Amino acid sequence: MHKLTFEQQQSPTVELKKMLDDSTNLLVVSHIDPDGDALGTQIAFARYLKDNGKNVTLVRQSDIPEKYNFMEAVKDIPHIDSMPNEIKFDTVVALECPDFKRIGLASKWISEDTKLINIDHHRDNNLVACFNWINIKASSVGEMAYEYFEAVGYTVDKEVATCLLAAILTDTGRFRYNCTSQRTLEIAGKLVGAGAVPQTICDEIYFKIKPSSVTLLGKVLNGIEFHHDGKLCMLTLTKQMLADAKAESSESDGLVDNTLYSQGVEVGLLLKEFTDTKTKVSMRSKDAINVSAVAGQFGGGGHYNASGCLIEKSLAETKQILIDIYKEKLNA
Repeated sequence: MHKLTFEQQQSPTVELKKMLDDSTNLLVVSHIDPDGDALGTQIAFARYLKDNGKNVTLVRQSDIPEKYNFMEAVKDIPHIDSMPNEIKFDTVVALECPDFKRIGLASKWISEDTKLINIDHHRDNNLVACFNWINIKASSVGEMAYEYFEAVGYTVDKEVATCLLAAILTDTGRFRYNCTSQRTLEIAGKLVGAGAVPQTICDEIYFKIKPSSVTLLGKVLNGIEFHHDGKLCMLTLTKQMLADAKAESSESDGLVDNTLYSQGVEVGLLLKEFTDTKTKVSMRSKDAINVSAVAGQFGGGGHYNASGCLIEKSLAETKQILIDIYKEKLNA
């Protein structure tokens, strides 16, 4: 099948619309361990397709953090374990999946006959699909989805607007990250005009934290470490901490943001114990440090200032490895 690739464009409207119009049975999937951008855009894109008469299936592999439950359609996304293996889709829309492994177990429904549509804003996207739309200048795939909806004349209602604003809000760090552009704010304004309520979205995501999540935050912050003259801030999360706080793993979403709050910090890390020999790492940075390059050394990736990876070492070993790596990068 001929492959189409579009980079850093507002919206390859004609080509994408034709491919979707020619599809009948579609799967819309985002990455494993979904965040607000992945979930919000997944729901919004599915609504658009359903409103255009398509048979649409959503799927998730990971638990969804409760803070996103205000998006009503979240409850209707089935876990992949509850779905039969023999389902056939003529088209799969992959949102914010920079490589094939980020699609997770849903990849079992993708064959040579499947039209795979790849929509993403990650700089390191290497997912080769029959249709690739990669816009690294976009703040989020939520922003990209809105550009497409507007271009094709799709009227965004309150539900879709809420999902897209949640997507943009979370991936811009509440409009703090440098991926926030004038266009990002223009789109956010239009979504508010369509019925999205910023206060409600912010309250649901950031200010309705479960007691167990607050307890977990306290345990994690109690072990905060600063290295390299305070330029590197590191948090660690063990399985025992989760158990003691009576918290779910999904409640660790967003903990890494606390690493950048202190004066002088240039890089923040959250090390999460996955198994005795595997550690999940979330990385954040301010401006100059490319954490995506570091995550890429371990098969991960993401954005220049926000990335992650899985390191096949113990928590203690991973900590020392990253301390050493960032010593040189921070000129400490």
